[in-house]
Amino acid sequence: MGRRVSIGRMPDPAQAHGAWVYLIVSVLAGSLTAVRDGFLPALLAGIGFAGVFLVASSLALGRSRGWKRFLVGLAVATLAPGLALLLGADPSFFVYGLIALAPAAIAAWFAERGGFQSPRALAFGVAALVVAAPSSACAGGAHTGMSLLLLALLTPFFVWRAMVVRRRLTTRKGWSRSRIRATGIREAVLAVVWTSSVVLLAHVVF
Repeated sequence: MGRRVSIGRMPDPAQAHGAWVYLIVSVLAGSLTAVRDGFLPALLAGIGFAGVFLVASSLALGRSRGWKRFLVGLAVATLAPGLALLLGADPSFFVYGLIALAPAAIAAWFAERGGFQSPRALAFGVAALVVAAPSSACAGGAHTGMSLLLLALLTPFFVWRAMVVRRRLTTRKGWSRSRIRATGIREAVLAVVWTSSVVLLAHVVF
């Protein structure tokens, strides 16, 4: 049996593996939605989103511990979108980045008061990450309807699954690292399956 772990507040958002799953799957969703128009610019725009996430998460570590991550995130957040623009990305994808600031700010506000795993902070944080999907799709030249469809179908699903996992972790006892890992793998599979279905639907509808 694996070593038991305690589930408490998570001061560092980048240590939440689920956050990376939702972010990576969202970026891939947007890129695959734009695969016929501009897969690479879409992917680079999504990578820029990851850079912003690194910058934001570095603030939770403080200046002494987070400055390296801040610099790496800033470089990624600057260079990846810049290269995307050079490759012909639709600059409107920056609008989605601005939209993501609202749920991200709200998540930070709730996290400061109740921790990053508090229900409201978690919900708004996941919602902010999912905006990477329409942003990437837009950068790749996908139809606006595709971008909005991704946002409309991915956001509630990912928030729901994040809440399910949180409830399990906080209400059930006897969690071990191996059990948490198994749960993470299952949730990643569910995210991929659902996202693949949404991307397929987007190509069928549009």
